[in-house]
Amino acid sequence: MGVGNASATATQAMLLTVLQDVFSRLTTICGAYYLGSSLYPEAKLYRFLADVLNDLAIILDTLSPLLMAGPIPGLRVAALCLSSSFRALCGLAAGGSKAAITLHFASPVGAKGDVGDLNAKDASKETVLALTGMLLGTLIVPYLTTAPSIYSVLFILVASHLGINYLGVRGLTLRTLNRQRAALAWLCYRQTRKALSPTQLAQQEHLLDNPTLLRDPETHRVLGKCILGSSASSFLRKAPKVEDLDLQAGEKYFLWYNAKALEHSDARLELHICLKEGHNPQAHLKAWAHAATVASLWSRRADRMSKHNLEEELAATIRTAYESVHSASFTHFLGDMEALGWDIKESVLMAGTPRSLLKEITRGSKGQQRKVY
Repeated sequence: MGVGNASATATQAMLLTVLQDVFSRLTTICGAYYLGSSLYPEAKLYRFLADVLNDLAIILDTLSPLLMAGPIPGLRVAALCLSSSFRALCGLAAGGSKAAITLHFASPVGAKGDVGDLNAKDASKETVLALTGMLLGTLIVPYLTTAPSIYSVLFILVASHLGINYLGVRGLTLRTLNRQRAALAWLCYRQTRKALSPTQLAQQEHLLDNPTLLRDPETHRVLGKCILGSSASSFLRKAPKVEDLDLQAGEKYFLWYNAKALEHSDARLELHICLKEGHNPQAHLKAWAHAATVASLWSRRADRMSKHNLEEELAATIRTAYESVHSASFTHFLGDMEALGWDIKESVLMAGTPRSLLKEITRGSKGQQRKVY
């Protein structure tokens, strides 16, 4: 730890500390910009990621003396700066996800919790754990006198720490719908006409998964991906047909596909949701259910379709899926989910702000006016 050179001066030690602090602060600024809005929707993912980042920082600090004799000059300094960045990301991810988890525990079903009491007990728990760790470390460290023993104990403790935290986060049962939970819940409901409780759905979640992916709830196969809050100019090569625009005119979103993604050999489905002015969490949930339905229907038809009319078939699938979501079954789905304890009104599907919004404009002469975007 530190400079790692007996002949180094206090100035060199100070400069190394300043350099690490600079990397830490810059990482905090950049991380808050890029990850800040995703911490609440993906609280379980980032809570576990915080533990991974913290352990990576400890491993880099512990291995840094071995890098002094390495062939690359300055490798040890780079490792120490990288560990500072990992610690900064750990603090950012842990802080943001902890707020979401605290809110979950402080708002039990049918009651009102005490956030202050919860935070006080959590701080007391962390104090007890830190005290226990220091006492055990004081007893164990004198016996770790060789490099093999040090690194063996280190990696055993890191593996145990990550394993226990993985099980802990997996056991967390949140009652808000993010993108992964919303897709799984809706697709299961379409297949069985039975809504899943928060406990049942928590068992099907993938902890380390890309939230833009849409998966089959039975096989867990990737059906496609969907981007919520896209800009139409980022994926549209030509304007959709008038009937496709009119079909979703009454909604606060517009769902369409990326034609460029269909050109690849695997032809993986890529959907985009453009939000309109006045969008709300309920519109996000309905749009995501629409996208999940498209992905489910498309996966069953893709093997039997010609490569020449993919776009026409996909447009037809979007229309068919919209009719399914727009039917009374979606209203029943929301009612059944709410009855099981889900917080439908606080759905957190949108991470950040949309890249652009579609604005409704009325055009045409009197008597022949129509709404366009």
